[in-house]
Amino acid sequence: MTSSLPGIRVQPAPGNAPSRRSFLRYTGASVALGSLWLASCKKDNEPVARPTITSFTPTSGMAGTTVTVTGTRFTGATAVQLGSVSVSYTVLSDTSLTFVVPNGAPSGLIVVGTPSGPVSTADPFTITTTPVVAPTITSVAPTSALPSATVTLTGTNFTGVTALTVNGIAATPTVVSATTLTFVVPAAAQAGVATIVVTGPGGLATNNTAFTVLPTTVSVGTGDAGVLNYAYALEQLEAAFYTQVRTGTYFTGLASGSAEKLIFDDLYYHEVIHREFFKAAITAAGVPLLKDLTPDFSAINFNDRTSVLSTAKAFEDLGSAAYIGAGQYIQSAAYLFLAGKIASVEARHAAIIRDLVSENTFVGNDVVTLTTAGSSSVATNNGPAGSSLERALAPAEVVAVANTYLAPGSKLDISGIR
Repeated sequence: MTSSLPGIRVQPAPGNAPSRRSFLRYTGASVALGSLWLASCKKDNEPVARPTITSFTPTSGMAGTTVTVTGTRFTGATAVQLGSVSVSYTVLSDTSLTFVVPNGAPSGLIVVGTPSGPVSTADPFTITTTPVVAPTITSVAPTSALPSATVTLTGTNFTGVTALTVNGIAATPTVVSATTLTFVVPAAAQAGVATIVVTGPGGLATNNTAFTVLPTTVSVGTGDAGVLNYAYALEQLEAAFYTQVRTGTYFTGLASGSAEKLIFDDLYYHEVIHREFFKAAITAAGVPLLKDLTPDFSAINFNDRTSVLSTAKAFEDLGSAAYIGAGQYIQSAAYLFLAGKIASVEARHAAIIRDLVSENTFVGNDVVTLTTAGSSSVATNNGPAGSSLERALAPAEVVAVANTYLAPGSKLDISGIR
């Protein structure tokens, strides 16, 4: 009697009944396959659901390569061999298992032993001897970026990259191809020239092209020049706001020649004039001019009257308090006189916006210190008790609000004037 599996014949010894100890005659199968089959044989005539292997990936690799085998009925697998070498393995599911190519393993078929029998790949896994090469970085684009910006590296051997740092701060690499990867500049990366380190299977790579992490803030400077740039920054912000107001459907939907539309036209022209005045004054003084700032008005709905008016009120109240509060930091009498004049204009702007929000509410005790009949109020809004003075805000208080409307890279640093 002869029992058989594909590629294996079991020949009973003469004069004995068939048994699991029968002499094996192999035709085209490895010793490994036969021994795995013996370990998993069932009783004679019992139907067996055979495992299958449909694919494995990769098809070649060096020692240390993780190989994934796909097929069926892998649950309870009893052994895996690569060629003639047993390997440690992990059954991921009934249809998938993995193993790591051990040192010294030969090229050969992959054999999986299971309770229902062994199964072999049709093609061999090929052992390669090509050494793993460290990655290289040949270019960085852009060459400067703010935190949270995406940067692209071009180079070689990026496949398998596992880690990336910017000035020692971890970032997550996204491998696009063997020659391209991207990453997002981490928020904690320190501003300045940065070293990018990429870690791959073959070692480390650092950038040989200069890359700079840009600061998220911009300094207004020091002294009177710093105060001028501080005022210029606020006028940039207000001018940008009213410029965008004029593009929204709230403004465009106002009747031509209506009082409300004329008010916003007037505010727009005033703020643009203020912005250009400070720009010219700073340039004429021969001091460094603050860069053009990038606003972030994403929280404002320019199509909605309430959103526009509430933001305009916040800006005009802030502007008035900012000029009053900046007075103590100004050394030049001419600049102090200028700040006083603009403060009066900002106060008129604030009053008319408040009147649009709610008629006859052009001022409130949130912006002045009031004296009540028979007694003086306590000191509020940075003014002495009973003074009835308009609110003053220090630069640090103003910037805390203004920076919420400025994009990273344009947020103000006023440490030089406070």
